[in-house]
Amino acid sequence: MAQAFNLIGRRRWWYALSLAVIIPGLIALYYHHVHDHHALNWGVDFTGGNSLELRITQPFTIGEIRQVMDRFGLGDAVIQRSGESEVFVRTRPLTQAQTNQIIDAMRGRFPSTVMLREDTVGPEIGAELRNIAIVGVVVGLVLQVIFISIRFRSVRFAIAADIALLHDLLVVIGAFALTQREVNSSFLAVLLTVAGYSINDTIVIFDRIRENLSFRTREPFEHLVNRSVLEALVRSINTAMTAVLAIGAVYVFGGETIRDVAFGLVVSIITGGYSSIFNASPILVDWHNWAERRRARAAGREPGPAARPAPAPREGSALSPDGTSPAAGSLEVPAIAPGQPYPPARPAPVRPAGGRRRRGRRRR
Repeated sequence: MAQAFNLIGRRRWWYALSLAVIIPGLIALYYHHVHDHHALNWGVDFTGGNSLELRITQPFTIGEIRQVMDRFGLGDAVIQRSGESEVFVRTRPLTQAQTNQIIDAMRGRFPSTVMLREDTVGPEIGAELRNIAIVGVVVGLVLQVIFISIRFRSVRFAIAADIALLHDLLVVIGAFALTQREVNSSFLAVLLTVAGYSINDTIVIFDRIRENLSFRTREPFEHLVNRSVLEALVRSINTAMTAVLAIGAVYVFGGETIRDVAFGLVVSIITGGYSSIFNASPILVDWHNWAERRRARAAGREPGPAARPAPAPREGSALSPDGTSPAAGSLEVPAIAPGQPYPPARPAPVRPAGGRRRRGRRRR
């Protein structure tokens, strides 16, 4: 099976595919940063804005309220329903006149609308939340390195797992930059899902590699890793597809407010399963091969053991015609006195004609 599906042997192709997915996202981040002065489409939680809490006693739907907000170019506003008659709306920063116009439009559509609360969220709160999120991700990466290093007794497994996790974070962030979906507080839940799912799947495959290493005889490390990945491949695909189907249903039927979160979760699960198989394990193999080549070069530069001088022959010992001692296990040659010629070679015995010699049978 390992010969039919040599996934690790084609690892250069998987690296190229990862770059082909990451680079467009990085280009989109740079483009929006230069032209729009923000790399991502930050939501109210990060940029600040206005929040409105309304009470509508007559029947209404989220779609009807969004239609009212579309008149003012606020179709991307966060609209959440609380109970049967209360609704919470978060928008970008608005002036007092714009807020009054929105309230009048809501009362024109729903005469029973009552303003319960109006708050203004400053951008400094969003900046603090963004910084806390970055610090949390960095601390999580460091703790994972420490735990995996202790668990597998090797820092190689930890670094390979974190590189795969970094790949997943770049893919998710790049997907939001390309699609310009809103990045709000729920985006942090998407990043945490990426970290949890990617590390979980990677640890499962690494455990299989470590288990096979304990039974390793003379199998090359690359073949062993390829066999381990193939043994866990079906399990990883089934787990990822089950989660993607469930979250895909939420994306289709869950409504506009939860669609961005579902999109991020689908992308995170797909890239997490991919990186565990096609990035983490190949990186581990490349690191092992690099260490082996470095060890071989270091061994080649070291001077070999000095050749020991051959011991002087003892008096009366047998010597070969070139003056060296006969090898161990060779036929013994009788000692020859100085000046005495070598004895003539004995002729080979001649077998009598007639083939094999018949052995007589013993009579009882």
